[in-house]
Amino acid sequence: MMKFDAIIVLGAGITRKGNLSRVAKSRMDKAIGLYREGAAPKMIVTGKNEASVMRRYAIKKGIKTTDVLVESKATDTIGNAFFTLKKFLLGNNWRRIIVVTSIFHISRAKLVFKKVLGKSYRVWFVPSMRVLSEKAFREKLKLEKGLLLLTSFLSGLVADGDLEAIENFLRNSPIYRTHKKI
Repeated sequence: MMKFDAIIVLGAGITRKGNLSRVAKSRMDKAIGLYREGAAPKMIVTGKNEASVMRRYAIKKGIKTTDVLVESKATDTIGNAFFTLKKFLLGNNWRRIIVVTSIFHISRAKLVFKKVLGKSYRVWFVPSMRVLSEKAFREKLKLEKGLLLLTSFLSGLVADGDLEAIENFLRNSPIYRTHKKI
């Protein structure tokens, strides 16, 4: 198996009881499998509300505490990429990463990570197991198609890897405006 610096697991929500959603659990199970196969020595879990739950899940499944890193500012895919880059990738000089997400989300995740990370990163995308019903899966695909079109349009306004422009976008976004420091 090819060696990577880190596995990044994109969040997918938690239930009202505070447990991982089925989609999030599927992503974590895929990432845990990759980690156990030796794909990378570190796992980064990302998502504002779910990252700590994802971390606990990984540790409960036997992943070393020191190998599960938490990024908890992100509320969307752009935030997942940007805050993970700022918090972990830059400081550790990690350039070869695996991103684990759902098959319905991979196209948009690829576009976003390419835009945020630029050309100096090698990124592989691995889909988690599909756990949604056919109807729910089709609904997610339809939603993602619209989001991909919007993201494609907006990403045309920013050069790949232009962190200043991306940071400015996030700073002015109502979603991230509450963060004092981005």
